[in-house]
Amino acid sequence: MGLGLWRVPLRDWPGKRLAGAVNLLRGRGRRFRDALPALAGLARLASREGADAAVCTGDLSALGTDAELEAARAAVDPFFQLPLGFVCLPGNHDLYTASVLREQRFERWFGEGLATDLPALRSDGAWPLVRFLGDAAAVVAVNSARPNPLPWRSSGRVPDGQLEGLRAALARADVRDRFVLVATHYAPLRADGKPDAPLHGMDNAPAFLDACAGVRRGMILCGHIHHPFRWRAAGLAAEVLCAGSATLEVRRAAWWIEVGPDGAEIRPVRPATPARDEWEIGPAGAPSPS
Repeated sequence: MGLGLWRVPLRDWPGKRLAGAVNLLRGRGRRFRDALPALAGLARLASREGADAAVCTGDLSALGTDAELEAARAAVDPFFQLPLGFVCLPGNHDLYTASVLREQRFERWFGEGLATDLPALRSDGAWPLVRFLGDAAAVVAVNSARPNPLPWRSSGRVPDGQLEGLRAALARADVRDRFVLVATHYAPLRADGKPDAPLHGMDNAPAFLDACAGVRRGMILCGHIHHPFRWRAAGLAAEVLCAGSATLEVRRAAWWIEVGPDGAEIRPVRPATPARDEWEIGPAGAPSPS
């Protein structure tokens, strides 16, 4: 997505960003080389099918550079124009280093996507955020991403204050009575329902899932794992829905959610054949769009 590595300040290169750049140049970057056309095609689908809103669970960049975030902001601008707007969370790649967090780069480029309808519930910067999507649905988002200084570590955690805010949001009648989409970057479990690896997953996944027990009707939206999947955890009314990746070559995926009075219909979104920059919505009940 126009990585612009040459524009990264020298002070940002030592440590993890240097290791990440080497990884990109050795081949990982090629797997996302068509990210911009893929996002443009997804935006066309959203417009054509009359989407009301969109939610992104993070990783809009690879190294959290301003050049990447600027390109990503332009690419997702059509989603901000949807009738009920765009909710976007940072992923671990967006908060790649402490300097990105300190300089609030993600907030600078995606501040509109972090707007909340219940600012009094915030306990940690923009989090948790609550966005009412008309009278039928609401998004409640927490930030589980954080910088990981060690190159081999990419885990996350939802801060305790945000979990308290999540519980408080889910206890409100104006949230509880809607179909609730709890959104976070890190998946609280893998596609097989088991915990993710300690160096890669959400450190406090059990506490997060416990907080989500307050969802009566809804889903838990996540990312981080590049395979889309659905899983219903024991004791939860909310199903876990992992987005996968909309821009990863040969594995592009997304989900289409239609909320009605009796619940939601979930349909896979996948690249159309043979034009991989165009997308199509699969039938209800179809397998994950991997």
